[in-house]
Amino acid sequence: MMDTEPRSSRRDRRRLATRAEILAAARELLLEVGPEELSLRQVARRADFSPAALYTYFSSRDEIVSSLFDESFERLDAYLRRVPAGLAPEQRVIELGVAYMDFAGDNPMDLRCILLATSQDLPPSRGQALGLGAARLLGETFREGLEQGVFSSSGLSATEMAFGTWALVHGLVSISGIDLTAVADEVSAAPRRVLEGYVRLLMAPLGA
Repeated sequence: MMDTEPRSSRRDRRRLATRAEILAAARELLLEVGPEELSLRQVARRADFSPAALYTYFSSRDEIVSSLFDESFERLDAYLRRVPAGLAPEQRVIELGVAYMDFAGDNPMDLRCILLATSQDLPPSRGQALGLGAARLLGETFREGLEQGVFSSSGLSATEMAFGTWALVHGLVSISGIDLTAVADEVSAAPRRVLEGYVRLLMAPLGA
């Protein structure tokens, strides 16, 4: 049987696979040594490439670092976009928070990349706009909820509600790996219930 698949298509797939292999090696190094210490030579050695061969895929260390951040932000965006836009604002806020926590649990290395990208002065990444878009989704949802009377306008603004929710979700993610068995009687690890309770506190009283 004659192979009718375009040769360029196979070549493109091989190139993408090789690029992914290089980025996987670079991600390991990034989290081991930090972005400032990462070098093309280190990445080439970890990926079992010659430095010269690596240059055919990435022109600089900054391009590799930016590509890693792009991938991580894109994965986060994909999780958040699973939340239906038609949900009621209070439910949408909860599901956005849970989606972020799911992303963090499923992709711990990507989460660490995102935290690096947003906390240090690093090469610009196209993905950072997606990361900011995640926060924007929360703000837009709270603003919509305030306009509909779902949330109380006598307390925090929409932007403050979004900030508080984002901080809470980050905190829940940060302590999710801690073994709380010894204090189980005093501290309950139930992230969704905590988020639901926080959102209820922000909601306007019925009939208000």
